[in-house]
Amino acid sequence: MVHIIDLWADSGYFTTPIGHNIYFWGFNDSTGTSPQLPGPTLILNQNDEIVVNLHNNLPENVSLLFPGQENVEFQKPDDTWAPVQPQFSGTDLVSLTNYAPPGGTISYKFTAANPGTFLYESGTNPQKQIHMGLYGAIIVRPSDFGTVKTAYGQNTGTDFDREYLITVAEVDPVLHKSVEKGEPYDIKNYKPRYWVMNGRCSPDTMLMDGVGYLPNQPYGSMIMMEPGEKILLRYIDAGIENHPLHLHGNHTRLVGLDGKPLRNGNIDLSYKRFTILVASGQTYDMIYEWNGLGYTPDNPIPTLLPSIRNLGIGEPGWTMWSGSPYLGEKRDIPVGVVSYNETGEYNFMLHSHEEPQITNWGEFPGGMMSMLMVHPPGTLSPDIGVIRR
Repeated sequence: MVHIIDLWADSGYFTTPIGHNIYFWGFNDSTGTSPQLPGPTLILNQNDEIVVNLHNNLPENVSLLFPGQENVEFQKPDDTWAPVQPQFSGTDLVSLTNYAPPGGTISYKFTAANPGTFLYESGTNPQKQIHMGLYGAIIVRPSDFGTVKTAYGQNTGTDFDREYLITVAEVDPVLHKSVEKGEPYDIKNYKPRYWVMNGRCSPDTMLMDGVGYLPNQPYGSMIMMEPGEKILLRYIDAGIENHPLHLHGNHTRLVGLDGKPLRNGNIDLSYKRFTILVASGQTYDMIYEWNGLGYTPDNPIPTLLPSIRNLGIGEPGWTMWSGSPYLGEKRDIPVGVVSYNETGEYNFMLHSHEEPQITNWGEFPGGMMSMLMVHPPGTLSPDIGVIRR
């Protein structure tokens, strides 16, 4: 089956929680619309033939690289196909692959031979264009996905109940402002001030997908689950820095790396990590489970809390705590404190373990920070935890 995808490279603005509108370059999947950060998630089926038409609305050459995809070809002016190759001007490398000039279009073709999580990004002037936002995610479903819900196919130990995709990167506003004004920028001066998960800084990361006032940042990073479920977390690092991501509540099992399952035949090579160092340009597939001891109200081990007036909730006057130590129960909280806990769920942090990366231009909290919400059994819609384009 041939799957045809059109992407437009264009410019726009994204928003930070402290009120900055930052110029960026990105991809969209329909003409005449603003780009998004990151680009549209491409969900493919294993063994499908993929044709990607890249339309360039930017003022310089743009291309696409597909790390992890084999035998990528481009369409020549005579409509025949040839393997992609680096582009030179004399002896100078000008692009890692064939590109579309300003106002032009180039088509790429490959077969999605292997399931997994992959990155797509610009291969032209990547030290500038990728940091400007020209990147996105590819998910290839295994051929038997309609029969079993797994990351890599039946009997690979990668079955899951819900899945979430988180693409991380960093932003140097000076670079973005320089590109907007057409001024030179020395990449040796690269200094990020924002760190993003799915194109958003915390606390916007905790909002749902498709929030109206973030039109160019459609993807949230809030993880939701019920006890006993298996959650597939797909991490991608599209930035230049490494990011030590840590999810509270339990260790997480790494089952796939760069679109390859951690298996040798029938031997399981997966392993658990407290914190996973998400490296630049790499992808990670991880399984998270939570079965906290005594999460039901009839736990025989009683939990005694201080009196309400002696409970320290925090300075802002709001909390994600329900007032009860038991999942599914809500009880009194101190006067003047607003609880954002909706169903008596448990809330755990997901964040970078590098302190500057959890700030917005030095202001804490911010940056690479979101939440995991463990909802009471039977209360979470099956539509939650489904990755869509």
